[in-house]
Amino acid sequence: MRWFLVGLVAQGGCFVRSLRAAAPIRPFSTVLLDPGHGGMDNGGMSRPLPGGRLLEKDLALDTARRVAQLLRSRGFHVVMTRTDDRFVDLDERVKVANRLGPGAVAVSIHYNATGDRSIRGAETFFWHADSHGLATRIDRNLEAVVGGSARGLVRRRLRLTRNPTIPAVLVECAYLSNAREASLVAQPQVRERIARAIADGIVEEARFGDEGIAAVPEIWAPLSRGSEGRKVSKQSRKKRHRKHHISASVESVDPAQALPCASVLGGKLRASVNGWL
Repeated sequence: MRWFLVGLVAQGGCFVRSLRAAAPIRPFSTVLLDPGHGGMDNGGMSRPLPGGRLLEKDLALDTARRVAQLLRSRGFHVVMTRTDDRFVDLDERVKVANRLGPGAVAVSIHYNATGDRSIRGAETFFWHADSHGLATRIDRNLEAVVGGSARGLVRRRLRLTRNPTIPAVLVECAYLSNAREASLVAQPQVRERIARAIADGIVEEARFGDEGIAAVPEIWAPLSRGSEGRKVSKQSRKKRHRKHHISASVESVDPAQALPCASVLGGKLRASVNGWL
């Protein structure tokens, strides 16, 4: 059960329902970890470092393995969408999440990259209201490790935040396009701290649910479609240092248009319905 809602407003392709009473996230003991990209899809990459370029697909897998080990040591059942360097289609990742059903959550792990090398920090994406608490706890823990100056907590309709039927978040751990962050995440001990921050956020949500976290309304929007995803991906592959799955900036959304489809918390939470992957 996501939320008990009354009232309905339609604008900009979204339905924003007014919140009357909120149900807590369902208890969970299974965690789906989704290391981003893989195989032919390198994802983002750093500029050349002494040991070569860092590839997002490698760092995401390494970090997910570390998170899995930490969670299993705390009694969670962990499923991974990939355990080696292979390509898994986004829709297949969603199917894996949906097959797990109640009692599970999904966390997709990525590293960011953009043409602006000054941007740094972690970002955590969610769409459904019952994913907000999990996203908030992970984001808080990551910020303590990575530091903040990126967008932080973002509500965005992505394939891996909108389409799963279980609570799901997508985490961008750091910016590979930022020289300082790239040099940091190249160190295994830093990736271990990042993994521990993600695991701690998951454990906290399993233990406390959404207690102490402000509620957000559920927002209905169409499923994120593969056709747009393939179009964006094809165009963005031409850009060596740009991540294709979140290339649309939330700052480019007209606030007057975005507000009916967004919930803003303390100025930190941004929202967008223009992300399709």
